[in-house]
Amino acid sequence: MGVLKSAVKQLLIRRRLHGRVTLGGGVRLSKDFRCGQGVSVLDHVTIDRNVELGDRVRIGRHAYLANLTVGRGSFLESFVLCTGDGSGHITIGEETYIGLYGCLDWSNDLTIGSYVHVAGPTTGIWTHTSVHMALYGDPLAERSRRTSAPVVIEDFVYIGGNCTIYPGVTIGHHCVVLPNSAVSTDLEPYTMVGGVPVKVIKTLDPKDFRNAPTTPPPR
Repeated sequence: MGVLKSAVKQLLIRRRLHGRVTLGGGVRLSKDFRCGQGVSVLDHVTIDRNVELGDRVRIGRHAYLANLTVGRGSFLESFVLCTGDGSGHITIGEETYIGLYGCLDWSNDLTIGSYVHVAGPTTGIWTHTSVHMALYGDPLAERSRRTSAPVVIEDFVYIGGNCTIYPGVTIGHHCVVLPNSAVSTDLEPYTMVGGVPVKVIKTLDPKDFRNAPTTPPPR
C-alpha cells in the first residue's frame, strides 16, 4: 500500500509540472518542488524538500538536491550532492556551473553568484566544521561544538576541481581558485590563488575585463 501511495503522489506531482520539465527515469520529487520552463532533470535524481529551479536549469544524473534555489540557465552536473544539518539555504545565480561530484553544504547559508564555474570533480563548499567536536570528543548526538558560518561566492568566479572552501569565506568577483586548493580566508576581487592553504599568485588587471559585464545582465 505504501508503494502504491508513493507512486500516486509522484504521478500527481509530475502532472502538476507537465510541460515545464523533462524528467528522466527514476527521478523522485518532493511535493513542494517548484520550477520554471524548459527544465531538464536526468535519470535517478532525488529532489528533496525546498527546491526551486529557474528556467532552463539542467540537472545531471544521480544528483541529490535539497534546500536549494537555482537561477535560470545554470547546470548542476551528475552526482552533485546537497547536504547539511541546520537551517541554511543554498542559492545559486544564473548561468552557473557546478561540476561532477560537487558537494554543497546548507548547514548555514551558501550563496553562489552568477557566471560562476565550480569545476569537477569533488569540489566541496562547506558551511560547517566539526573540528572542535573531534578534538574535544563530543558525542555525535550532542554537537555542542559544531560551528557553522555562511559562505559567499560572488559573480564571475572560477573554482578548479578538487578544491575545498571552508565556512565563513567570501570569494570576491573575478577570482580564480586553481585546482587542488583549500580556501579558508576571504579573497579580494581580481585575484588568482592556489595552494593549501591558498596564497595569492597574482592580481588580475580589471582592464583585461573592460569588455565584459561587471554585473549579470537583467532578466
